[in-house]
Amino acid sequence: MNVVRLSRQDHALLCARFAEHGNSQRRMRDALEEAAVPADVIGRLCALREMERALEVDLGAVCWRWEHRNDEATHPLERQIMEYVAERRGTGSGWELWVRLDSVHALRELMEGRLVGEPE
Repeated sequence: MNVVRLSRQDHALLCARFAEHGNSQRRMRDALEEAAVPADVIGRLCALREMERALEVDLGAVCWRWEHRNDEATHPLERQIMEYVAERRGTGSGWELWVRLDSVHALRELMEGRLVGEPE
C-alpha cells in the first residue's frame, strides 16, 4: 500500500488552500507572502504542490473532504469513501493524516472508467 503521511500542519495548509483560495496554489502563496508568513511555510506549501503533481493526487481536496466527512450535510456514502481514502494516526498535536494513494487512484479509475456491462 502506498501512503502519503501529512502532518497536522500540512493538513491545515492544504485545507486552507482548498477552502479559502479555491485550491489555487498561486493565490495562497501570494496571500501568505502578503501576510509576511515565514518562508519555510511558503516553501512547505510549494513542496506539497510538487508532491501532488508527482503523485497525481489533489491532496487539498482530499484533506478538506476528510476534515468535513462528519458534517451533517455530508452524504453517508461520501463519509465511507473518505474513511476508505484516509485515516488519522496518532493523538494530540502530533497526529498525521495518512492518505492511501492506491484507494484514491482506484476511486478515480472507477469514476473515469467504463462500468462493467456498459454497452460498447
